[in-house]
Amino acid sequence: MKVKKPDKVYPARMPRVGFFDRLKEFTTEESAANGWAYATLQVWKTFENHMRDFNPRVKFEFFNESGINKWVIFLRNQDLEEKSVQKHFHNLRWFLYWALRKGYTQEDTIKRYRPKFKVLEKPIIFLTKEELLHLYHYEVPGNGTKVKLKDMYGKEYEKTVEDAGGLIKTRDCFCFCAFTSLRYSDMANLKKSDIKGDTMYITTVKTNDRLPINLNKFAKEILKKYEHCNFPDGLALPVLPNQLMNRYLKHLCELAGFNTPITKTYYKGGERMEETSPKCDLIGTHAARRTFICFALASGIPPQVVMKWTGHSDYQAMKPYIEIAEKTKADAMKLFETELEKE
Repeated sequence: MKVKKPDKVYPARMPRVGFFDRLKEFTTEESAANGWAYATLQVWKTFENHMRDFNPRVKFEFFNESGINKWVIFLRNQDLEEKSVQKHFHNLRWFLYWALRKGYTQEDTIKRYRPKFKVLEKPIIFLTKEELLHLYHYEVPGNGTKVKLKDMYGKEYEKTVEDAGGLIKTRDCFCFCAFTSLRYSDMANLKKSDIKGDTMYITTVKTNDRLPINLNKFAKEILKKYEHCNFPDGLALPVLPNQLMNRYLKHLCELAGFNTPITKTYYKGGERMEETSPKCDLIGTHAARRTFICFALASGIPPQVVMKWTGHSDYQAMKPYIEIAEKTKADAMKLFETELEKE
């Protein structure tokens, strides 16, 4: 009698781990290691979406010199500004370097190949001293008030005030950042317990640096206004969501008359473009921090001192602001000379 041999057992086939699986692993690992904010995670989600639109079955081996060029050309055809295309390339490079270290790919073209990008420096948007003080003292009209304004070409139009309470909160929070150098994320996390006399102690969300920042009288006046308010989690200020605050800020600065035309020059799809907008349309929450830096440097405060307040560790990052400060000083000297000549 023959004994039947047992059926051969084959090992289960391991699921293939592809490019997008590794991308998920990368974002999970790097986010945990570096404490990525929600906005950074969204940047990588956008990167993933573009990559899936480009090729949902893309492999690491694709990214030789020819493949990288095809990726860059694809992005340019998505109606993205050249600066955004460059950022996506830098993210691809970061991811591929990580994959090389992990041994997930042997394709190392990314180490040697650098496509050229036509990126022009954008104007740094900030408020002048006069604009900041005007905004700080600006009395927001009541809801439904119709305000007569002029656009950047001098043409009159009317604007109706909506949510005056939200505009007031936006004014105070923005000015507080401009008087202290805080990023929106750090202002949004500021607690009353972080304030000790004339100093506040901030652990920055972006860099995790522990910074002592001196409070001037304008910042202290804003804090005093809200000292008896009980905000959630012991917060010191009436924080609005960043997106909402940006929208209110444009409305607020429009009401305040910040309509100076500003021209932005950039490349899109290989073409040079120019776009002129009123200043109020270009102001976001980060303009407060830029305002502080520009004003501090123009006032003669040494960059090393400003960097201690702002948490900048790279002097190179301060160079654009130093150039603005020098131009401001030169313009002030010309005005001084003009006034003397009138005598």
